[in-house]
Amino acid sequence: MTRSHLCLLCLLLSLVNFAASQDDATIMQSLKSTLHLTPDVDWSNPDPCKWTSVQCDGSNRVTRIQLKQKGTSGTLPPDLQKLSELIVLELFSNKISGPVPDLSGLTHLQRLNLHDNLFDSTPANLFSGMNSLQEVYLDNNPFASWEIPETIKEATSLKNLSLVNCNLAGSIPDFFSSQTLPSLVSLKLSRNNLQGGLPSSFGASSLQQLYLNGQKLFGSISVLQKMTSLVEVDLQANTFWGPIPDLSGLQSLRLFNVRENQLTGLVPPSFTGLKSLTVVNLTNNCFQGPTPLFDNSVAVDVIANTNSFCLDTAGAPCDPRVEALLSVAESFGYRVKLAKSWKGNDPCGRSWLGITCSGSNDVTVVDLGRQELTGTVSPSFAKLTSLETINLSNNQLTGSIPTELTTLPRLRTLDVSNNDIHGDVPKFSASVTVLTTGNVNIGPVSPTGWKSFRNRI
Repeated sequence: MTRSHLCLLCLLLSLVNFAASQDDATIMQSLKSTLHLTPDVDWSNPDPCKWTSVQCDGSNRVTRIQLKQKGTSGTLPPDLQKLSELIVLELFSNKISGPVPDLSGLTHLQRLNLHDNLFDSTPANLFSGMNSLQEVYLDNNPFASWEIPETIKEATSLKNLSLVNCNLAGSIPDFFSSQTLPSLVSLKLSRNNLQGGLPSSFGASSLQQLYLNGQKLFGSISVLQKMTSLVEVDLQANTFWGPIPDLSGLQSLRLFNVRENQLTGLVPPSFTGLKSLTVVNLTNNCFQGPTPLFDNSVAVDVIANTNSFCLDTAGAPCDPRVEALLSVAESFGYRVKLAKSWKGNDPCGRSWLGITCSGSNDVTVVDLGRQELTGTVSPSFAKLTSLETINLSNNQLTGSIPTELTTLPRLRTLDVSNNDIHGDVPKFSASVTVLTTGNVNIGPVSPTGWKSFRNRI
């Protein structure tokens, strides 16, 4: 290429940049006309690159608009997406209203911060083509009800996504894995109207912060076990149930807030022993077993009588009968209904669902028929040596009858009819009536156990 050709090329590039900068100036004048600026914001100069809170590059292309906390009102023009060199758009803590315009042309945008305004809607293609976007904050805007858009998957550089208190509805989509969003470390969706469970893709993510408090979410929190990068997790004020999973792999976990749910089961030592913990909130659930004992360095929120612990003293062991019954409950998945009833340290001292005692201490009957139970029959029934009757009929139990139950010296009746029990029936003594009708996959009984198997049909 000759020198004259190079000069011509430079001239053409200069003309293109000049035209683009003029386009930016036109768009900025449009923005000025739709906003109501306060006196301390000086946008009087014909050159927007000299305006308050606006920055440009060496070619006079607008790269930053950071008009934040200025009391500005008005709306945003529809042609903002033509500011193609814009890197930062920050208009937070103002009174700007109307729709968030289509921003899909902003391929260089890295930070979008519009929180605490009066915006009422978002475009259907929000995030589309914005593969440089790293941070998004749309919190505290009165949007019309909307759902987390599929186009987030196009923002492959996204690190922080904060959509707190902005009228989100629907479920959390199942695309938050590191394969789809490899840089995402912070997801804050608190105080919306999200429903459903935690998506399995969370378990394949690199999330360090997960804030989902104040929703209508429900189900198991078992996926947390796989989220080994977690530092902070807040699930307060939802309807999650089931036990805390094994979190021993979360070696950086500092904050764990599950207040105001329906979580059940024992608080596992694999969790209480985490050295990284600093704040734990467990109040207002249905946790069972001993009140957990944490290191003195941990700020623990476990208000007395707001769970189903056997004793209020942290670390104090439960009565052996309670331990046995909780082991039975574990085989049923620690059902909420049982957890709400099986409270305290004496199953004979108050009304425990399905429990009957003889005298003051001996558990003689466990009657949990028609309780919609799932899971299996626990061998821990054998620890309750005073048992005379076990009724688990008309549930949805699977598995086999544990041979340990044959050791119960006072057992007279075992009723597992109308479940989905399978396998051979163990050999009970002749004095025991075993009822198994309605279990189509139950196996044959050995001839030596025939008397104990009477009345099964």
